[in-house]
Formats: sequence, structure tokens, C-alpha cells
Amino acid sequence: MNLPTEIVNPETGERIMFDESASNNERLVWDEVRPGNLEPPPVHYHPHTEERFEVTEGLLVVETDGDVQRIEVGEEVVIPPRTPHVSYAEAESARFRRTVSPPGQWREFLTARFAAVHEIGELSGVTGLLQTVLLIRTYPAVVVPEQPPRAVQRVLFPVLAVVAQGFGLKPHHQYPRPSTDGAEERRSDTSH
Repeated sequence: MNLPTEIVNPETGERIMFDESASNNERLVWDEVRPGNLEPPPVHYHPHTEERFEVTEGLLVVETDGDVQRIEVGEEVVIPPRTPHVSYAEAESARFRRTVSPPGQWREFLTARFAAVHEIGELSGVTGLLQTVLLIRTYPAVVVPEQPPRAVQRVLFPVLAVVAQGFGLKPHHQYPRPSTDGAEERRSDTSH
């Protein structure tokens, strides 16, 4: 998989710039811009990864176990592995440096998630649920939703993955290459 150094979610405006000079076999580092007032992702955890957020602009909200932390410029928070959490920007956008240790398949997962949005549109509704299930099953060591319970996920997600593939969805989409005028192109091949 060709992994770009910068990825953008065209629906939400989220932007990730991977810092290859700071990343290595022990950690993956990137700068992220998260617009304000986006619907927060579901509460989730990372089975093997420590996650560090250091805010460089704006304010980032991080919720863990009912504790709400408002992380301001120059502050950071560390989320240990297997800790259910969610992060989001409130009214204003936030820019932060994010580090995950170990890197695992984080870069592949993030690129696949943004590529899916470029290919099929916003990951919402039934199509979004099915596409998300495919991503979670493809990258199980990266992210695990807190709900439904893991026992239910183990039974339900394989069934939903088959349904997703029946609808022509797939776990990987090629991230669009920049066009010559600087705008991003959608893939012309729309077959799934």
C-alpha cells in the first residue's frame, strides 16, 4: 500500500500530516487538525498502543472513564493501552501532535479510513457502519469500539463483514493522488 505523508478527510476537513523524521519502529508521530463541532467518534480503545496528544493550537477535549479533560496549548495527555476514551474539538478547531507507541498498523488504518471516505463518502448510516466494521476487522490491533461488548462484536462483526462485501464494500481503497492543479482526485474506477 502506498502511504501518503498527508491525508485529508473530505467530509469532515480532518487533516493528518505524518512526521516521518520523528517516527520509527517504536512510535508513529503526526500532526492533526480536527475541526470543531464534529460528531465525536464512538468511545473506543487501543489494545496495545499508548496514545499521546499534545495540543499546539486550540483546545482538545479527551474523555476517559467519565473524566473530561480540556487540553490547552502546550499541554498533553497520555492514554494507556486498553483505556476507553474519545477525543474531539468543541466549537473551534484544534491542532495537536499525536504519538502512538508502538506504531503497529496505525498509518495504514488511518489512510484506509480516509481513503474510504474519498471513495464512498461520509461513513454514516448503514454503509458507514458496514465500512467501519470492515476496517475494524482488518486492523483489530489498532482500534476496538467499547460498544457493543466484545463478545457481541466477535459474533456480529463477521456477519456484518459478509453483508458489507455483499454490498460491494471492501476494506482497502486507494488514497487519491493529488492532481496536477493541487486538488485531490476521486478514483475513476468505481468498481468495488
